[in-house]
Amino acid sequence: MDILNTLGINFKSVIVQGVGFLILLFVLKKFLFGKISALMKERSEGIKSSYAKIEGDKSAVEKMKIDYQVKLAEVETAAAMKIQEAIDEGGKLGEGIVSRAQDEAELIRLKAQEGIEQERKKALTEIRNQVVSLSMLASSRIIQQSINQQTAETLVDDVIKDMEGLSVR
Repeated sequence: MDILNTLGINFKSVIVQGVGFLILLFVLKKFLFGKISALMKERSEGIKSSYAKIEGDKSAVEKMKIDYQVKLAEVETAAAMKIQEAIDEGGKLGEGIVSRAQDEAELIRLKAQEGIEQERKKALTEIRNQVVSLSMLASSRIIQQSINQQTAETLVDDVIKDMEGLSVR
């Protein structure tokens, strides 16, 4: 105890201070540490739930991203199919237009051939009419001249030669 006195430490004061400290510790533990512990526990639970919610949201976002990519791939496939269908339909329409144009060209060609054939028949009819007119003219000349047989034959030969010049194809 001498050492404590030499150092200037009073034993009674140390005991009183120790008992005061224990009382203070008890009061703090009862009123303050319980509330602080509860607040820390509540905060820890809040952080854990926030972290769990963030993880859940993160997995939901990943799932939505995968779903979006799948839907995007489906939309791209559908768009490619529609484009191909449009190309095929355009090809079919083009073929139809070409076919109709060919049919119309063939119809025009046939009408032109019919027109040519009618003009040919008309020309033949006119040529026949001219031959008849020439024959009538030659006959009337023969009758008018009433010459001998040789002159009549010469006139007929001339008419035949004139008709050969009017050849019909």
